[in-house]
Amino acid sequence: MSVALISAVDPYPTDAGKKVVLAGFVEYFASRYGPENVHYVRVGGPPATDFPVRLHVVPGPNRADLARALATRVSTGRASLQEAFLGSARTAAAIDEVLAAVEPGLRVYDTVRMAQYADDRVAAAQICYLDDLFSDRYDRMLAAAARYRDVDINPLGNFAEHIPRRLRPIADNRVGQSMLLRMERALVRRSENRTARRFRRSLLVNAEEAATLRTRTGLPADRIMAVPPLLAAPPGTVRRCGGAPEFVFLGLLSLPHNDDGLRWFLESVWPLLSAALPDARLRVIGREIRPGLKALAESLAPRVSVEGYVADLGEALGGAAALVNPLRFGSGVKLKVIEALSRQLPVVSTPIGAEGIDSGPDTGVLVADDPAGFVRVLGELTDPAYNAEVSGSAGRHFDRVYSRPAVFATYDAAFAGGQAPA
Repeated sequence: MSVALISAVDPYPTDAGKKVVLAGFVEYFASRYGPENVHYVRVGGPPATDFPVRLHVVPGPNRADLARALATRVSTGRASLQEAFLGSARTAAAIDEVLAAVEPGLRVYDTVRMAQYADDRVAAAQICYLDDLFSDRYDRMLAAAARYRDVDINPLGNFAEHIPRRLRPIADNRVGQSMLLRMERALVRRSENRTARRFRRSLLVNAEEAATLRTRTGLPADRIMAVPPLLAAPPGTVRRCGGAPEFVFLGLLSLPHNDDGLRWFLESVWPLLSAALPDARLRVIGREIRPGLKALAESLAPRVSVEGYVADLGEALGGAAALVNPLRFGSGVKLKVIEALSRQLPVVSTPIGAEGIDSGPDTGVLVADDPAGFVRVLGELTDPAYNAEVSGSAGRHFDRVYSRPAVFATYDAAFAGGQAPA
């Protein structure tokens, strides 16, 4: 059987959670059906790297397409903004041409943005990967903005690359941000519900969000499922933690929840942690740090270091006592947590940061909900014997839930039953 994935995202390099999931799908399908039978239909610009399967690049919408979509679809409530920014008749025709040529038995459409390119007949036989429940994400961002007045909720995040530059200033002030989020929350919720009802099966990465969508739509469990991401366990993972109070934050720093979480940690937890552990060090690994956060981190140098994107995480994570995941809002499953588990690295997270992932002493994921709790748990993990115990739990957790055999078994069930539309 041949497979087609339709997306506006280049999954390589896998330097963001969304890319990790898509790259995992590519690897799974290439393994099951052979790379020559897997087709990746990429909307927009060409990829930045060589592709492991057959790649088909189709043109994205132009300015006229956007203006038309805003006027005829968004204004009437027929589409969300993210659908409008990636929707056009020209793109639809190019996708149809590719799919007609390759005749895939299984099609996977990436989120509601690409689901709009499947008519009802096609959707009834195919799969949509919804990623996170975006309406839930926006709801949490609005709640966080109301609760924490210092939150920069920037609604565009890593979707900004698809927004015309002249429209981006709308999201640069708090009033504009809230307006966009409230509007998009309602629009995308409608699109999510509609997509779930149209497609044979919809997939999310968070089991709790899958249950929420099932409740909203009244659909059964075999129509809306949760699937774990596929991360390769690093070969020969070796932990070198000898008790040094070295900690790591990992993530794409342009995302609002990462920016806010790290800023909160540096302002509220770091002073207490520094007092308790004078030799404590924090390594911040991730691209696209915002100016305000960068200035804050640099004011705490050299004990806080901003290192940007790191291709090989082995050295950074192998010697750390823990990964810190201090998120105050967000949705989905935080892939940084699973990355840490794959390297047997203990995780200290807020309850929100650990959603969708088992937590507790025997999982390698320890939860703290205030600054004092973070300091206590991080301090305990500087004990080599205790760290080794939690590290072992992290590794077993990964093997049980996120190892290649475990994920492949879940994917076999999730992607089963693909067929060409009649």
